[in-house]
Amino acid sequence: MHVPAEQPFVPVVLGGDIGTYSLAREFHEAYGAVTVVVPAGPNGVIEHSVAIDLRPSGSVTDDETLLQHLLTLGADLTKEQQRPLLLLGSLDLHVTFLARHKNRLEPLFTVPYPDEATILAGALKQNFAELCKELDLPTPFTLVIDPAGGTAQLPEDLPFPLIGKPADSSAWVGASFPGKRKVHTLADRAELDELLDHLAGSGYTEPFILQERIPGGDEQMRLCTFFADHTGAVTFAGYGEVVVEEHSPKVLGNSAGIVTAQNPDVVEAGRKLLQRLGWRGFAMVDAKLDPRDGVVKLFELNPRLGRNHYYLTAAGMNPVRFYVRDFLGTEYDDVRLPEALAPRDAAGTQVLAVEHLYTVLPHGLLKRFARGEVGERARALLKARKVSDPLRYRAERHPRRLAYIAMAHLNHRRKFKAFPPA
Repeated sequence: MHVPAEQPFVPVVLGGDIGTYSLAREFHEAYGAVTVVVPAGPNGVIEHSVAIDLRPSGSVTDDETLLQHLLTLGADLTKEQQRPLLLLGSLDLHVTFLARHKNRLEPLFTVPYPDEATILAGALKQNFAELCKELDLPTPFTLVIDPAGGTAQLPEDLPFPLIGKPADSSAWVGASFPGKRKVHTLADRAELDELLDHLAGSGYTEPFILQERIPGGDEQMRLCTFFADHTGAVTFAGYGEVVVEEHSPKVLGNSAGIVTAQNPDVVEAGRKLLQRLGWRGFAMVDAKLDPRDGVVKLFELNPRLGRNHYYLTAAGMNPVRFYVRDFLGTEYDDVRLPEALAPRDAAGTQVLAVEHLYTVLPHGLLKRFARGEVGERARALLKARKVSDPLRYRAERHPRRLAYIAMAHLNHRRKFKAFPPA
C-alpha cells in the first residue's frame, strides 16, 4: 500500500514490532491514513497491511545511515505537496535517536518527543530511581552497578531474589553473552556473580541495575500511559493491570493481556514525574503491586507509547489523536476526545474509565493462565465480548496477512507450552 498523494499528513514510524503495527492501525482507524513504516527489514507483523507503506532502511542502529534514509524519505513524501510528516519511534533506541537528531530532522518532520536530556533524565533507570526518591514515590530497593566492576562493588546484605536489567536498553541491544535476557532473575549471590562475569566481556558498558524482586505473579504487574501537552499539563492517563506476560527469554516481561482499570495513586505519581521532568508527549510507567503492603511500586519510565499501548484504543481512547491534535493542530483533527470514556480528575487529567480486555493471545490460552482477581475480570470481559486483539483488524484482507495472524497465535501456544508462567 502506497501513501495517497492527497493524504493531508503522513505518519512515519521507526520499528517493526506489534507496537509499530498498532500505531499504523490506529492512524488508519482514526483518519484512513496510510503510515510509512521504517524497519531494518520486512517481517510478518508489518507486511501486507492496508495501513502500511513499507520503506526498510537496512539498519536502525547506524545513526548516519538511518538519518540519511529518513531525510531522503521525507523529501520524497513532500515532493508533490507540502504536508506535515509526524515521525515516531517504537522502541527506546528509536526515540533517543530521534531526540538526538531533532535539529536535522525537524525541517522535514514533526518529532513529538522531549529533548534527549529530558528523555535520559527519566528513562535511564538509575535516573528514574533517583527521581522517585526525590519525589517520595514508592519504588523497590535499587542498586546501580558498573558491569565491569566485579563483585567488590556489591554490599553483603543484598535482598535476594533480585531483578537484573540494563540501565540503558538501547545499549543492551549490542550486548552478547550466553544466556542473555531482557531481564534476569537472580535467586542468590552465586547467580549474580555468574552474571557479572558474563557482563564484563559482553560489550555492554553502561550502568546495570539490580532491583529487589517484588513477590507475586504476572497478575500483579501494572502500567499507566500518560500524555503531556505543549503546556506541560498531563492531559490524559490510561491505567492497566496485566493478566499474563510472556516468559520466553527474548520477550520476557512483555504483556500478553491487559485489563484497563483505575488507580488514582499511580496516576498522581506519574503526573508528578512528568511535571518534574517538563515532559511533552507520551510516556509509560511500569509498576507492580507489592502484596506485602498493598502499594503499587514504580519500576521505570518508557519515553514513548508502549509495545502494547493498543489497550488504550481498545477501550475507546485512540492515542494518535493526541499526537495529531497537539503536535500538528486541530485543523487535522477537530474531534473532541470523549469525556464519557475518560472523565477529568481533580487535576484536570482525563483518566480512562472504561473496562476492556486487550490480548494478543488466543482466548482459550489467555483463560488457561489468567489468575487472581485480574484474571476473573479478564474472563468476565471475554464472556461479555469486551475484548480486542491489535492484529485482528477487519480492514485487513490480504491472505498472507490472515495467514500470519493464524501463525502468530500458533506460535504463542508453542511459546507458552515451552515457557509457561510460573
